[in-house]
Amino acid sequence: MRRLKYILLLFMPLLWSCFEDKGNYDYHEVGEIEIENVPDMIEVLSNADRIIITPKITSTIEGEIKDGDPNYEFIYRFDLKRGSISRPDPWVVLNPNGSMNLDTLATFPSNSYVGWFIVKDLRTGIETYKTFDVNITSPTFEGWMVLCNEGDDNRVRFDMISRISADRITSVHDIMTDLGLPECNNATQLGLLPSLYSQGDAIFIFSETGSYGINASTFETDESWNVKNNLFIIPPKENPVTFVSLNTGWEVDNMLRFCVTTDGNAYAKTESSFGASFELPINTSVRGGNPEYRVAPYVGVSMARPGNGSSALMYDIDNKRFVGWAYVDNADGRQIMTPLTDPENKLFSFNTGKDLVYMESTRFSGGLTYAILQAADGERCVCGINMGGDGFVQEAYYAKINASEFKQATKFAFHSQYPFMFYAVKNKVYLYDLGTSKNYPLEGIKLGVDEEVTMLKFNLYQQPSLDFLDTSDEFLEKQFNLIVGSYDNAVAGVNGGKVGFYKIERSSHSVSKLEEYDGFAKVKDVVYRERRKQ
Repeated sequence: MRRLKYILLLFMPLLWSCFEDKGNYDYHEVGEIEIENVPDMIEVLSNADRIIITPKITSTIEGEIKDGDPNYEFIYRFDLKRGSISRPDPWVVLNPNGSMNLDTLATFPSNSYVGWFIVKDLRTGIETYKTFDVNITSPTFEGWMVLCNEGDDNRVRFDMISRISADRITSVHDIMTDLGLPECNNATQLGLLPSLYSQGDAIFIFSETGSYGINASTFETDESWNVKNNLFIIPPKENPVTFVSLNTGWEVDNMLRFCVTTDGNAYAKTESSFGASFELPINTSVRGGNPEYRVAPYVGVSMARPGNGSSALMYDIDNKRFVGWAYVDNADGRQIMTPLTDPENKLFSFNTGKDLVYMESTRFSGGLTYAILQAADGERCVCGINMGGDGFVQEAYYAKINASEFKQATKFAFHSQYPFMFYAVKNKVYLYDLGTSKNYPLEGIKLGVDEEVTMLKFNLYQQPSLDFLDTSDEFLEKQFNLIVGSYDNAVAGVNGGKVGFYKIERSSHSVSKLEEYDGFAKVKDVVYRERRKQ
């Protein structure tokens, strides 16, 4: 008992010093943080939707914590999801301004991602977090691909009117900038070769300074996808600006792919060959010979149905005449073109002596190609050459077009169901009935005084028997709707472009607007990305 008494007496000063020292420290209770209103899964569309989170943060001591509280730091971290949730490095910080609420465009490629919302107590360094998954889907799966020229230098820009579902269609702009498209200018054409096979579609962007294929799944591209290195072998000083495929009897194959370059040379690649074609220009009378003339950037083929035609029509701009390519059984004959000879009962001379203004292939009358020609005095005429069957059959000739402002027209389109020609002058669009020789201003297309038409087009589906995801009559009818690309110069910046879709009223020779989308640059071409059932 005495020993215990002495031990207690020995420790009493130590205990007393501890109690005395308590007032020298700032002791406080650490509150627990609870994070609410952060969803477990967020599903958004890449480059179209925003990732939005408005969390509620509560401390067991301080109550609800508000945005801007100096005692706390808020961080949203983001990365690819790799199996189980982890914290790989490096992260992408979604809120560089440190805000508690998140509202940011989903600019990431389609994939599955994991996010961390972290609340850090700056006084203690303690972090509390809540994880969430983000599923980003591609806006490029199906819809209208829109090729634009942006700004004074006509920078090539790829936009899309994305069809997410029958009930949701949204515009997505400048998709390719972050996906590797090299800088190029003066867009000319979109190319699409839909496929029923597993390797997917072939998609191309053509311009005067660079033309590239696109990965059909990710829409990524780079210099290794350069068309003149992996599809055609073309000299460095030339660049392909026009691309057309010639179908055979197979639904998913094509006999040849043609292109025309900035130098006016034509090339042909047979589908039986793999990789790029090492053939020389075909605008010659001898395979492998030097080009003998330049051709215009148009190629006429039958659009009636796959397999209905085995020839291609081009125009010699130096000698002002039509020239043709026709399928033959020998390889040498498939690498040359021949000036067309006039039939006995000709409607016009293939050796026209006129300048080619425009040429377009249609399904009208089993595969009619229309050509607009202009004489030295400015008079314009329209030739109709049937490319179905053996091709190069003179079918129609309209020597004098008595139509308002037709001589000044710069944009054209021909219908595949009716003998209708559409043309535009500045902000006005006209319909000319080739059958009755009557002209109709299209009052249903209302453009502002500062607007100008940049494109007229009918987008014929390339696989009429393709097992589309949407087989409704409304969807199938869209290929016969007039597409009008326009640009409003009164809009500040570079996004004054519009794409409008119009239904043709045959009996009244009028049109009615179906839908319109804006926010584009100067629209050059519009092509629907055809998709099939999996």
